Amino acid sequence: MKTPPINMIALICLTLGVGLMVYLFAASRNDPSLRIAALVAGTGLVASLGSIASTILTGKDVTKRDPSEIPPNTIATDTSTIKVGPNPPEGTKP
Repeated sequence: MKTPPINMIALICLTLGVGLMVYLFAASRNDPSLRIAALVAGTGLVASLGSIASTILTGKDVTKRDPSEIPPNTIATDTSTIKVGPNPPEGTKP
């Protein structure tokens, strides 16, 4: 069996994402509260499929920003958590 071209896989991911959102909207059109819940639930999956497709097409993870690729005069905010353990007693080796 022949492997599909990489662009075809990206196109399939994007098509599945659009198809899923159209189906969710059509299936829940009679109940507004169900529509909101279905669209919110589907948004995460569609964002994931879009990220997969863009990563395939560009060859790198576009959800992470390398500081050297950020244009000058822009503001980037990074939040990270660093857990530091307790200090060992004086005179002991870690």
